[in-house]
Amino acid sequence: MKPLIDILRLGWDAYAYRISAHEAVELGADSTFDSLEGCLFDAGDSLGHYFPRVEVSLDGRHLGSCATELLRRNPKGVAERIAQRSLPA
Repeated sequence: MKPLIDILRLGWDAYAYRISAHEAVELGADSTFDSLEGCLFDAGDSLGHYFPRVEVSLDGRHLGSCATELLRRNPKGVAERIAQRSLPA
């Protein structure tokens, strides 16, 4: 199973996320984040080492899969790639 991290853009500098699996209960963060980088790190951290890869979407638009470790180790790089694909991020 590969979970889905759906990043939600709440405003210019406000992001949240929810994690779901096919037909499973959604889990969401209790916080909003002032950067996409912080949101990605927290989402990756919340999954721990249980899932090697996750699917990622932004506002419901599928962006592809990503190594969970990369979300924890280099969230800035992942955020930059997302911003390039879906301006403005």
